[in-house]
Order: sequence, then C-alpha cells, then structure tokens
Amino acid sequence: MRLLLPLLLLTACKDDPEPEPEPGPLEAAFARARIPAPVGIGTAGFGPFGAPSSNSPYAELYPATTAVHGHPEVKVVVVSRGEGFEAVFVRVDAVGVFQQLRRALVLELADRLGRDLDDALIIGATHTHSGPGRIIDAGGPFDIIADKFFPEFYDRLVTTTADTIEAAFADLAPARIGVGRANSADGASDRRCEDGEDHVNGDIPLLAVERDGATRALVMAYPIHGTTLSIDALHLSQDVSGAIEQSVEDRFDHPVDVLMFNSWGADMSPGSPEVPTQTGAAAWAGDYDHMEQVGWALGEAVHGALAGLTWDDAPTIDLRTVRVPIDREAIGYDDDTFDYEYGGVYCEGDADCDPATTVDGLDEACLPFPEDFPAPNQTLFTVGQLGDLQLITFPGEPGTKLAEQIIAEVGADQPLFLGYTQDYIGYSILEDDWWQGGYEASGALWGPRQGSYLAQRAAEAWGAWAEGEPVADEPAPITPFDDPQYTPLSPEAPVDQGAVLAEVPAAVGPTEVVTFTFAGADPWLGAPLATLETEAGEPVLRPNGVPIDSDDLRFRWDLSPDPAYDDVDAPTARTFAWTLTMPVQHTIPGNLALDPGLYRLRVSAPTDSGAVEVVSELFEVTPGE
Repeated sequence: MRLLLPLLLLTACKDDPEPEPEPGPLEAAFARARIPAPVGIGTAGFGPFGAPSSNSPYAELYPATTAVHGHPEVKVVVVSRGEGFEAVFVRVDAVGVFQQLRRALVLELADRLGRDLDDALIIGATHTHSGPGRIIDAGGPFDIIADKFFPEFYDRLVTTTADTIEAAFADLAPARIGVGRANSADGASDRRCEDGEDHVNGDIPLLAVERDGATRALVMAYPIHGTTLSIDALHLSQDVSGAIEQSVEDRFDHPVDVLMFNSWGADMSPGSPEVPTQTGAAAWAGDYDHMEQVGWALGEAVHGALAGLTWDDAPTIDLRTVRVPIDREAIGYDDDTFDYEYGGVYCEGDADCDPATTVDGLDEACLPFPEDFPAPNQTLFTVGQLGDLQLITFPGEPGTKLAEQIIAEVGADQPLFLGYTQDYIGYSILEDDWWQGGYEASGALWGPRQGSYLAQRAAEAWGAWAEGEPVADEPAPITPFDDPQYTPLSPEAPVDQGAVLAEVPAAVGPTEVVTFTFAGADPWLGAPLATLETEAGEPVLRPNGVPIDSDDLRFRWDLSPDPAYDDVDAPTARTFAWTLTMPVQHTIPGNLALDPGLYRLRVSAPTDSGAVEVVSELFEVTPGE
C-alpha cells in the first residue's frame, strides 16, 4: 500500500493538464530600417511593357531605376503581453508581400527568438509601385508582375526584416495602447467606373503606442492605391504612403514612428484634397506635390482624432492565423466558367462602365498560368482582438464594397482591416463587378468569384477564431522559397570616390533648388545619406525633432554611372555620380521652408569597407521677395 499510493499520485499528476498561460504586463517596441534595395533594381506592379529602356546589373525585365525619393523602409511595431499574447506589425515599402516571405520570417524568428510568431506576425505592403521587385521565386506571369527573382536581394530583404523585428523585441518596455478612429474621404478617389458608383469609405482606424508618458508609435490604415509615380519616373520611393506617414509624424513635437497599412485600396486612387499652399515655392515634380497634398490632408485628419483615443494598459491581444485553399475546385466553378486549371490573369476586354451590362466572354480572355508556374493554391488570414479593435487581414487588393461586406458579416464595430497583408492574391472585387471588366477585374488570379470566395473564407476564419474551433480544410503552412543559391555579388570599383563633382550653389532663394554631386560607390552598397546642417554644424530638425535627412521625401538622389551601363554592361570601374536635389521651399506647407541663413550638406557615403564623409560648401538661403 505504501508503494501504491505514490504511484497513484504520480499517475494523477501526469494526467493533470498544463495550466493555460496567462497574459503578463503590456510591453511595446518599435524599430525601422532601410530596405537594402540598390538604385538600379527593377520595381514591381506596373508590368514592364512600354516603359523607357534602361540597363543596370540589378534589373532584368523591368527598366532600371535611376533615382530614390523617400528611401523604401521596413517599419516594425510590437505590442506584447508575453508569448501567445502579442501582435507584430511589419510594414514594408513593396507592391505586395507573399506568404513564402512571411513563412521564411516566421521560421527565422523561431530560431532567433525561440517563439512561434505565426499567429502574431502581421506583415503588409504599402503597395508602392516604386518599391523593389524581384522577390518572387515563382516564374511565369509573376516575372511580369515583379521582374525576375533576384536571390541575393531576396536574402538581404529577409535578413533585414528579421533583424528589424529582432531589434524591436530587444527593446520591449512597459507601455499602454490607445485606439480610435479618424476619417477622410478627401485623400482617396474612386477610380473604378465599372461599378457605376463614386463610393469612398475614408475610415482610418488608429492604434497608438505610449511609452514613458509619450506617444511613440502609431499604426493606422487607409484605403488608397499606394502610387502616384509612374514607371517612367524610374524611382525607388515610398510614394504616397510615405508622404502620409511623414506628414503624421511631423505633426508631433517628438519622434513617433507611424506605420500606415493600405486597407481596401483596389478601387481607390490618391485623391486631390484642397489644402493650403505656399507661394514662391521651388519647382518640384507634380507627383511629389500630389503626395504631399494627400499627406497634409491625412495628417490633419489623424491628428484631429488623437484627443479621442481610448487608452488601455491591459488590452486583450488574441490573434489567430488561418489558412484556406484557393483554386477552381475550392471556389466551386462549373465547367463553363473561368476554365483555367492553374489560374488566369490579365483578362482583357473593353471596360464596361454600365453596371446593368457585362463584358461577354471576359473569363475566356485571360492569360493562363502554366502548369509549371501556377497561381497560389492557398492563402491566409489573421483575425482576432487587439484591445477594442477587431483585426482582419486580407491577402491582396480588396475593393471597398468587398471589404465592407466582410466587416458587416463578422459584425466588427471597431474594425482594423488590413489589406495587402500576409499574402498577395491579386485583386478581389464583388462577382457582379468583376464582369464589368477593367483593370481591377483583370488582376484577380482566380477569376470572377475570387473576391466572394475570399470574403466567405475571411468570415469563416473569424468565426473559427471566435468559437475556438478548427477550420476543416485548413492546409499546412506553405514552404518558403528554396534557400537562395547564389554567388555573392561583387560591387564594381568606384572611381574618385568621395570627390565633389559639382558644388552647391553659393546662394538660393525660396523658388530655387539646391543640388550637390559627388563621386560615390556602387549602389549595391546602399544609397548615400545626406543631413542638412546649419553653419554651426547643427542638424536642421523636422517639427518632431528628428534631423532632416535625404531618406525622407524632401530630397531626391539621382545616380549617373560613367561609363553608363548601356555603354559598358560588363563589370568595370566607374564614376558613380550621385546628385542630391533639395527644394528650398515646398508648395505644400509643413514639408520644408528654410529660413534665411547659411547651410551645408553632410553626406555619409557607403564604401566596401565602411563609409566616407563628404561635406559641401556653405550655401546661403536668401529671403524671398
């Protein structure tokens, strides 16, 4: 009996379930980094047809970029009450993110941090068409969407993103969050005539993070197709999303990281809001002014809503990632509709702007995905609760009406709906609307019922999370792209590195621009970083106290190699002439208006062994008339 009792007790202990983990105190952190994209890489989203011809070692089908305006970034905000009770927001300047990239990050972070972030990681794209391409190892039609895969650049992107997330986790500190909403119908415009409506839903959910008594980060969403620049601009740029973030950041009196996710931007172009302007401004590209115009309007709307935030230091953080199949069988097509076994895209037909009629045979005029390069056959959603917000992600570009349908079906009264997030499955609009044709219909990878099917599955994912139930047909996580295999690229040798090739002008007025050219290095090593200084050597500050530098949208770098890549495409020594352009005063207030006085530019230029510093002469800003 003495032996039996301990054995019974031991057996009972083994059968006891593990106690459920409990959330701890709320902590938060933030981090940001440049995306390591070389000027010269091809972009993504436009398609390479009809674009100006140019060449570089970093582009294939797409024309090479020659300039950078608002350096593409990865930004991270983490809110955590311990493992299993956290959200990791990652926003990247790209046309889209793909589930293979996300899965690679989940696995990499499991190795680095020892935690599974599959339910917590929320990675979304700003949908700038001036973001770097070449990150999809899928071939076929995807080369038309995003240029041919560049394994070494993709490897650098994964590493940089993982580094930035890891840096945020290393900086977790006590925090509280605030949630609220703003609204602006002026920043977006319904571009889709085919639906017969001029419908804009300007909802802006807000998630603020406070540390040490001050707001330090803000996650927001807005429905805007994230591009004003054309492919002809040959730019790398954050584009309009970066202008919105910069405008919101500059309305604080201290540093704040703003992350803007694109919500239902499929049918939304950047709007043309009426905003104040400054007379006597320098000539600056019209697309830049347009970005800043939208940014000003959204900055006003967001800051007008911050006083109404509701704060919480112990919020519910309960998220779940759900995978669903997608193909002809899963969607339920009959034999006579969208007969493309591996998916189809770019369905061509005259756009029909009358919703009472349709485009005959539209689903018979698509570019089929070949068997060797099929469209994705699964995708994913992340859903759940974050404080008072109901989170719903959507894989790709949803139309406004489709997103509104999902929000209504799940009964979300405080939705945080994030499109272009977790995966990219093309455009998704309502089925009736798809048959009207047009650009948005042509970009659905699985045809007319893709939008309705994904809306149904998003609602089912929400219901499964709410009930704590599994999804019956949930596939296993997709395998990441194969480990990139490549011979590391060797930057070309620079000529006269650090030499000033063209000095700043001695004096400039408000209607003029400052330019400065120096000999730098191969763009594979990164773009230079210029900081604006006073005569005393002090950095000139943005309104939020951050030094003004050339990574924001107040500047542009242009790169001109000599000999040009078109003249000598084999590796050779070159003069890499980098030219900085900076208007003295912008048309849209709040972006830059230098007071009269003396200034200089201090440039940190990367080299293959570190960096070299190049400092301009002083230039005088003279008063306006």
